Amino acid sequence: MRNLEEKLQELKQEKEALDDLATELELADEDELVLYRVGEAFLHMPLPKAQKRLEKDQSDLDARISNLSTSTEDCDTQMKALKVQLYAKFGSAINLDE
Repeated sequence: MRNLEEKLQELKQEKEALDDLATELELADEDELVLYRVGEAFLHMPLPKAQKRLEKDQSDLDARISNLSTSTEDCDTQMKALKVQLYAKFGSAINLDE
């Protein structure tokens, strides 16, 4: 569960970085080449192409965040149900808090 939450935080930080980049690209000149990160490398590309790439990357990231959020919620729901069952069976003899 903690791994999912950590990954979700990382993705949200990446989303913030992409949003900041979108703001920066709006201020750039149309004729100017911009550096855009692709994997571990940075490539020079024309501004319109970089903006299209950014939109695609943002939508992909939104989908990943949505899927991970759903997985986290499902996991949390299952954990709560299991806790209820275990506490009903063992009472105060166990401690299931994180």
